[in-house]
Amino acid sequence: MEKRRAMQIFPESVRKLWNEWELRFMVLLSLFLQILLIIFSNRRKYTFRPWIRILIWSAYLSADWVATVSLGILSNSQGDSEGKLLDPNYTLMAFWAPFLLLHLGGPDTITAYSLEDNELWLRHLLGLVVQVGVAFYVFLRSWAGTQLTFLSIPMLVAGIIKYGERTWVLRSASKNHFRDSLLPVPDPGPDYADFMKGYSSWKDERQVDRTGREFGEKPPQSTVGDGITVPSRNYIDKAYFLFKNQFKHLYADLILSLDDQKTSEGIIRYMSSEDAFKVAEMELNFMYDVLYTKATVIYSLLGILLRSTSFSFTISTLAAFHFFIEKHEFSNIDIDITYLLLFGAIFLEVYALTKMILSDWSIVWLSSKMNSLADSIYRAITSFRSVITSDKRWSRRMAQNNLIDSCLRDKTKFNQVPRFLDMNEFLERYWYMTWKKVDDMKEPIFSLLLEMTNDVRDLRSLLKHRGDYVITKRGVIETLGWSIVDVKFDHSILLWHIATDLCSYSDDDPNPKSRCKISKCLSEYM
Repeated sequence: MEKRRAMQIFPESVRKLWNEWELRFMVLLSLFLQILLIIFSNRRKYTFRPWIRILIWSAYLSADWVATVSLGILSNSQGDSEGKLLDPNYTLMAFWAPFLLLHLGGPDTITAYSLEDNELWLRHLLGLVVQVGVAFYVFLRSWAGTQLTFLSIPMLVAGIIKYGERTWVLRSASKNHFRDSLLPVPDPGPDYADFMKGYSSWKDERQVDRTGREFGEKPPQSTVGDGITVPSRNYIDKAYFLFKNQFKHLYADLILSLDDQKTSEGIIRYMSSEDAFKVAEMELNFMYDVLYTKATVIYSLLGILLRSTSFSFTISTLAAFHFFIEKHEFSNIDIDITYLLLFGAIFLEVYALTKMILSDWSIVWLSSKMNSLADSIYRAITSFRSVITSDKRWSRRMAQNNLIDSCLRDKTKFNQVPRFLDMNEFLERYWYMTWKKVDDMKEPIFSLLLEMTNDVRDLRSLLKHRGDYVITKRGVIETLGWSIVDVKFDHSILLWHIATDLCSYSDDDPNPKSRCKISKCLSEYM
């Protein structure tokens, strides 16, 4: 039978060009995505515009895929042919494999895009084993005993460190492991014989302590928990104290003790509304770093040692490649790409180091050191970062969506979008969403919160209020109580949202700080 020639969609010249440039293009794309992520990923904390989130989401999902595919192409490349010596260009391309491991490790500013990514840490662990195996296979296959081959070893170690850091951080931020890390070591309790033996001496010491206080001795400094003194130096210290001892436990659904509740109330109560919201903003920033970045690793002694190791390996590899590798046998374009990968890796490390030094974590660590050197560094960093970085930790805006407007809006704009992906509803929701600044709402919200804490002894009961506190205080519980007590929570939100929207049309007060304007903004946020 006559063999049929396969139909070629692309000309032979195009296919040849793609086969020649495929790996080079994918490696450069992987580096570009890493630079894009490390620069822009932190901005989603304080940018409310959807385009930045779409950009980060696309880069985050594409980065791992591009690096993985590049490793696959590299492992499938024909470095040798029919017993001939290795192609020098393949040896240089095999040197790129450790850099792809670095890219799979991801930048310090983002390890997870959403909380669900942390729960997939086992998948990343499997990916770590597989991709390190592929990189090691490429390394063995390109082994030629040359200086370039030995230069791959330190970069391979640096790549494994970066990828291992990411896997560890994802595991630490997963729900179960995060909760378990906050639980204390189980205490079997004191030995009964020792307890009874020391009871009498303890009783005598307690009596002496009481007697001393009666004669005017000062009580010991107020502490909370395991001897932790409440900080008083600045707001960021207070924010870190609340985050470490209380906010993390609340996030993990753990119960706070009465002492912890009183300490939290004592810190916040005597602040202004602006300062209280600033402290809450800092707390949320610490939590964001723990859940979505490599903060738990890089702000530790082990993390600093690992970061120093990977950075020194990268710098020494660049110096060795520049001064000791003979480059006449390699193509110029491959040499240029290698330099780009080396300088790109150094840029990522330097940028991450700069962000680490200028971060809230470094400020907290320095402020805890009571010496003149730490004080000088503290002042230098705080003044320096106010010039080159943004102090914004969130957008200071909240989303607005009006139910009545959504029913009246034009539904034909996104009719052409395929409905099987529900993309029309997604685009419709974000297209008509607006944003309002929250600066005018801080003082009324904070003052009402203080008023409620003054009237309610048990702070835990505040969480049970759904609006009944206000209407009871206004004396309308008998007429409006049904809209809160007798219906479900989501039903109650809809009732009050419609009522608030209708009442806002009769309010002609131009003052944006009026209670009606604030109520409307909160209603459209809910």
